[in-house]
Amino acid sequence: MSFDEELVKKTVAEFLTDNPKEQGLDVAFIEICRFLYDNPDRLSWRSRNKPSVTDQNDLKVLAEKFLNGFRKSDFPAEPGTIPDEMISIVMQQAYGYSAEQCEKIKVEHQHSMCAENCVGALLERYLDSVLRKQGWHWCCGDFIKAIDFISKDKNGKWLVLQIKNRDNTENSSSSAIRNGTEIQKWFRSFSKKGGTNWDNLPELMQGYNLSESGFVAFVEKYLKEEKARLNK
Repeated sequence: MSFDEELVKKTVAEFLTDNPKEQGLDVAFIEICRFLYDNPDRLSWRSRNKPSVTDQNDLKVLAEKFLNGFRKSDFPAEPGTIPDEMISIVMQQAYGYSAEQCEKIKVEHQHSMCAENCVGALLERYLDSVLRKQGWHWCCGDFIKAIDFISKDKNGKWLVLQIKNRDNTENSSSSAIRNGTEIQKWFRSFSKKGGTNWDNLPELMQGYNLSESGFVAFVEKYLKEEKARLNK
């Protein structure tokens, strides 16, 4: 069965709202489905019954998953675990911290970890906010294997990109997913020498003023709005 762009467009339209932030997501979903039509092996799905981009009911499942991924909040979560009390004992004996200082540090460490966990998602959201109108499509919804953004070059060839916040934020098994594929990787920051990697964006992402200062401004605005929306 051939790829039916009108069917995909009609299906995703049922789930879109008039929120200005969702403008252009129909185009993104169409292109993501077209990519999956050309590369069905890139679909990541837990159950055996994998959805098809040529079936309307399956498209509804994918559209809902895609939009839920876009609409979910990337505000830092509340700490969900209780720190190991032995950490305080070690800190007191090894580094001379008082019990009161250790309690404060434990809370701050939990907040720091929660903040760190959301930076990667915020980075993808920032890139999407700039590049959606430039022919790049954010694969939110976590149903495309090891790929965060897709586009096409001037010859109509698919460009596939994996985004990482730092150069050390993946293990050998996750990096092995790219072996033998044309998936490119771009990371934002260097873990050992410091500094950022905005000067080395993929060629077709250059020229749109993507920068660290732009990322900072986006995150500050996004978190302020989310904090108000969630009544934090």
